Amino acid sequence: MNISNASEHFIEVNGVNLRYFSWGSESNPKMICLHGHTGQAHIWDKFAQEMSENYHVLAFDQRGHGGSSYAADGYDRDKFVNDLDAIIETLKIDRVTLVGLSMGGWHSILYTSEFHPEKVEKIVIVDIGPESSEEFKKSFEDNGVRVEPKIKFESFEEAFNEARSNNPWVSNENLTQDLNNRLNQNKDGTWQWKADPNLIIPPLKDGTDENLIRRYWEGLAKINCPILEIQGMESTLLSSELKEKMIAAAQNLTWIEIPNAGHVVTVDQPELFIEATREFLS
Repeated sequence: MNISNASEHFIEVNGVNLRYFSWGSESNPKMICLHGHTGQAHIWDKFAQEMSENYHVLAFDQRGHGGSSYAADGYDRDKFVNDLDAIIETLKIDRVTLVGLSMGGWHSILYTSEFHPEKVEKIVIVDIGPESSEEFKKSFEDNGVRVEPKIKFESFEEAFNEARSNNPWVSNENLTQDLNNRLNQNKDGTWQWKADPNLIIPPLKDGTDENLIRRYWEGLAKINCPILEIQGMESTLLSSELKEKMIAAAQNLTWIEIPNAGHVVTVDQPELFIEATREFLS
């Protein structure tokens, strides 16, 4: 899509060079958008364009993703959160609204609860919680054995067809655009994810690491600024039991469900996502 109103920038923090896009006047209130695991900043294009009327929107490729550099010191969850802290300090941001999809939501929770709660105005969390449903965990298994994700595809069509098989809700146009932003074509004609393979192959430990799960729950309970959870209705990541538990644990949590959307709501239903966030952010 056309993001002519966005400018591309790079910032060096904690030994990694991070790419980000900026929308809107620098005099506007600040908003930082964080994508999910193996994602990239362009998932926010339509949302950021709309929000730039009222916000200075900064959408980052997090370490090891998109146009940002791979990280020699790894991808432990706290590395990402330390990057977010360094970004906010380096850019001298005093107050910010955080918008995080999937792992970007985890980073928003940990930063706000463990670093600077006084700096965060509001948080939008997209389809993520302190832990995942049992149904979601099993979706990565075949007869109880974990299915290894593919890193390389023989053609763009192969990548498209695999993505489509897992997501019947996204439009062909949005899926094609998303894949073009997430894939590079190699010299031999194959296509490969832009994310560091060291991010893709090992399974995320957040769903099984009791310490991380505890920190997410404790963090959610500590935060007193308004939080909006946006869930894709077709996503299995959050069960109705987890929804009730999160609403009970949080001090100020609003929950909105978006129809005909899976996990990456901003790609599946960008217009409905924008509509759902307008009242909360205003």
